[in-house]
Amino acid sequence: MLRTNHINPWFGTVILSSLSGLFLCLQAGCSIHALGYTAVNSGSLKGRADILLIDPNEGPYSIEVIRRSDGSSYYWWEIDSQIEQAKTCRVKYHALHSASRFMVVEGAVGRQGKKYPIVLDTGASQAMFVNDSHVLENKLPIYPMETKQANLRGWNLGLCHLPELQIGEVTLVNWPCLYLERQMKPALFELPTGGDDSIIVGLPALREFKYILFDNVRGEVEFSNGELFEPGEPELWARYPLLIEEDLRGNAFVFVQIPIGGKKTELQLDTGSGRGLAISEKLWEEVREGIGDVELRNNSELYPYIGRLACKRGVIGELEVGERTVKNAKISVFPSNSPLVEDCDGLLGMQYFRDTVMVLDFDGELLWIKSLQS
Repeated sequence: MLRTNHINPWFGTVILSSLSGLFLCLQAGCSIHALGYTAVNSGSLKGRADILLIDPNEGPYSIEVIRRSDGSSYYWWEIDSQIEQAKTCRVKYHALHSASRFMVVEGAVGRQGKKYPIVLDTGASQAMFVNDSHVLENKLPIYPMETKQANLRGWNLGLCHLPELQIGEVTLVNWPCLYLERQMKPALFELPTGGDDSIIVGLPALREFKYILFDNVRGEVEFSNGELFEPGEPELWARYPLLIEEDLRGNAFVFVQIPIGGKKTELQLDTGSGRGLAISEKLWEEVREGIGDVELRNNSELYPYIGRLACKRGVIGELEVGERTVKNAKISVFPSNSPLVEDCDGLLGMQYFRDTVMVLDFDGELLWIKSLQS
């Protein structure tokens, strides 16, 4: 991966021959949504009289389709993205948080539009994702992409124009947005249930704030687009290096350097996951000495858009995470060749921070964790 500087206007590319990797980056850790998929008939958004198509030669997007000699394509688009926020503000967690423990608030499409759960997901490598329901309910203009169904696991993909996403007193204006058109409906034990109506705001948008504070004690998120983070009672805070990296396809990833069981690690930080630690067998062998005996049992975990992945799961009675001691820490260990840990040693979810305050200090490139144990 290459460390790069963010550019505004925003430039983004999607390489369709690698879309399976894009879906892995979309929601690697989010676990509460579909527990299975069952095929249902689904009409295409393309060609509907009530859905406008984006003209690639007229605003707000500039879109170029680049064809390769092997028949594959990738899309290059440009749009001027902004965050409008008069002052630092707080927003209550959505009710989904109490069950899932990932970072979710309520927001609306437009200033007075329909409200949805908004997942603040550092594990999502693109700026914003909606699904076909959001497109239909809000009549969002779209630009369908040519895709190979084998790579999409039953989903179509395209670009859509979401002019404004309102979260409390924050407005995200003209952010790059991908829509997922479901050819399968979420199912519980293979029986169709209601679809997921969450909108995902990923790392490329979140990183544009000076900082985002997650107060898991009061159940609130604090957004700051102008003020820097200055901790009160600095002696109560631990801080860890926060690194943002991009690959050649423009996918962004955030990593935190934090000791686990006394062993220095660099883990992908996933605020879209309510799970604990998901690591490779290789990293598990390195950290287990400082953890002690833990019974791991063969199991599997379902990751949306990817499938069910084999792993070993267990619970650690007390685990040192940085300067904190986490009780009943859930851990999942994946084979080192698992797609979940192909490009990183593991993912750190939000279960370990459910009783404290954490700050993504993007300006200072730090993760702050408050000690509430004194």
